Amino acid sequence: MAGCAMNLILMIIIVFVALGVPASFSFVASVFIPSIARNYNYIPARMTVLQTNVFPRQCCHLACFCVEVDDPSAENCDAMRRRSEALSPVICSTNTSACPPTGSAAVCNAGPLCCDSCNTTCLAMSPAEAPPCKCPCPRCSGGCSCCGRVEARLCRLFCNPCFLTDISVAFHDRHGTPRMANTSSHVADSAVDAQVYANDFIQNSTFLGFYKPSDPSIVHTSRGYALYDWVLFVFTAALPLFSFGVLITALGIRFILKSIVGTRYSGNTVFWATWLIWIGIIWPFVILLLILELSYPTSRAKTALRVLIPLIASIGWLPSLYYFFTR
Repeated sequence: MAGCAMNLILMIIIVFVALGVPASFSFVASVFIPSIARNYNYIPARMTVLQTNVFPRQCCHLACFCVEVDDPSAENCDAMRRRSEALSPVICSTNTSACPPTGSAAVCNAGPLCCDSCNTTCLAMSPAEAPPCKCPCPRCSGGCSCCGRVEARLCRLFCNPCFLTDISVAFHDRHGTPRMANTSSHVADSAVDAQVYANDFIQNSTFLGFYKPSDPSIVHTSRGYALYDWVLFVFTAALPLFSFGVLITALGIRFILKSIVGTRYSGNTVFWATWLIWIGIIWPFVILLLILELSYPTSRAKTALRVLIPLIASIGWLPSLYYFFTR
């Protein structure tokens, strides 16, 4: 009985691991990988700074609610935000009419929205009286499990002075064609912080930047991912999935060997066969080679990959072949 209970517990653990690890990887990867692909598709290039300027500007954000706008003709929120951020804080300090809107004038319409719960209008009505466009719920009293639609969503715009660092650069793309571009890559709350950043890009200095291959006029000063982002991704998603993949591979090889030769196989055979598949094939030729071919790595990273791929392949193949041919 105790043995059956242990087997049941072990089976439950295996099922949870089998479902949990891929689910964990899928969740983290769905958040992280699209951003990597978007940023790391940019091609590195040595860029020369032509000019760096620090401009005062308005930085605006929206605070939105699941409430109807009282005035249906209220300005669209995106349009109000673009118009407000184009205003100069310097002019605003001497002319209030050139400042971003405040108070009731800052109310805007963010368009239709399905809220998490029914809105106040619907809750005040009986289910029979509630209009379908306001609350498409079978029952509204006591809360709803479906959404309440707001046709003109209430938002308020809040703006504060900030400072934008604008950098003009020149570079040659991967085809050798000379290019020029502007990048506004840093926004700070104070002029001092913005100038500290601008000092890293003084006129005629060079740096390794990144441009969009389909539109070289779009450039960035960095790819935007710090080391801790990669560490988080590796330990929360990639490493568990790698361990799970190795385990499944080992179990699959064990099952195949047991089916073919019965019990006449060694645990070392399973180990070295798994080692050959993952270290000799998957890591160098499925993972690293794709990174080399598709991610446009920097020159230093490209050199490192060209060394690592044959090195890791050798580490995977040589000891495995030595084991199989010297048995």
